[in-house]
Amino acid sequence: MTGNDGMFASLEDPDDKEQVTFGDNSKGKVIGLGWFWHLRIAHIGMSQLKKVVKKGMVTGVKDVTFEKDKLCSACQAGKQVASHHPMKTCVSTSKPLQLLHMDLFGPTTYESIGGNLYCLVIVDDFTRYTWTLFLDDKSETPDKFKIFAKRAQREFGVNNVKVRSDNGSEFKNYKVDEWCDEEGIKHEFSATYTPQQNGVVERKNKTLITFARAMLDDNGMSEDFWAEAINTACHASNRVYLHRLLGKTPYELLIGRKPNISYFRVFGCKCFIYKKKRLGKFEKRCDVGFFVGYASNSKAYRVFNQTTGMIEEMCT
Repeated sequence: MTGNDGMFASLEDPDDKEQVTFGDNSKGKVIGLGWFWHLRIAHIGMSQLKKVVKKGMVTGVKDVTFEKDKLCSACQAGKQVASHHPMKTCVSTSKPLQLLHMDLFGPTTYESIGGNLYCLVIVDDFTRYTWTLFLDDKSETPDKFKIFAKRAQREFGVNNVKVRSDNGSEFKNYKVDEWCDEEGIKHEFSATYTPQQNGVVERKNKTLITFARAMLDDNGMSEDFWAEAINTACHASNRVYLHRLLGKTPYELLIGRKPNISYFRVFGCKCFIYKKKRLGKFEKRCDVGFFVGYASNSKAYRVFNQTTGMIEEMCT
């Protein structure tokens, strides 16, 4: 674009090329010439402008000093981001279930094979052991969590002290508050629009979804199997990831022994399902299916039977 620069800006003092005003001289705002170029070049940072001019990477800008000696309110309004939350350098809990982090994601684009649209992710602060619970509707969250908490406390012989969640209505309601009061559990909330304060479970959500997406893509499987993929990713991460500070897997920290992963199988791999019923002499003895995860209440594999269109549990 060419033309008379005077129509856009004029020097307030001909002897001082560092002072520039915009528009009408009587009403214009006096700024330095470096800041004039900052505005002219789309509010690009002063350090970047200083670098390219000093190294001679651009032409047309001479005798201009780029120093960030003041705050550009427009840059502050347009570029500001949330403050970085520092990484923890110590473990704030001393045993399992002292603090549980909770988050719900969904609704997903596709219903799972079981008709679920939501997933409740719960992470133990001390061990980083993770549980995933699948829901048809977010209104089921309080009941699902209460059942989980009671079972976990009895199974591991410790009491749940605190839970932490965001301000979602599925967590911040009278059902949850009433139950926490009855059980003597403190319910903490992250500040509004500050997911970083619930970062433990937010990061776990991202990890599980990323793994599930990769497993579904690897075998060209339907998105309907997203819940099975999430569950399998959770099962594996509990036994393979190391606690950053304690240097052990979540499984070992919670259960007390090293995990054996020799039984792991490739998600989506083909399998043959033996028919456990009375068969004719010439009837085939198995159906074809594929592996979709591990059973939670027995030592068995979960497989999708392509003949029946159902998920079944089977041993090797």
